Amino acid sequence: MAVDIQLPVHVRVGETEACWGSVTVPVIDGALDEATLRREMAGFLRAAADQLENPGNVEEVADAAPL
Repeated sequence: MAVDIQLPVHVRVGETEACWGSVTVPVIDGALDEATLRREMAGFLRAAADQLENPGNVEEVADAAPL
């Protein structure tokens, strides 16, 4: 039976840490497929890099660290 789990992605720079979101990966027969996890993380990090390079559509977050 396949179950999806969400893994939070935290980023720390110096003393400042933030949760940038999460990736969702399937667990099949009690195992996490490393290739799937790598693919999901790569997509997440590509999207994060795009937001860093092109910050035009950034949502305001109440508890976010100042820029």
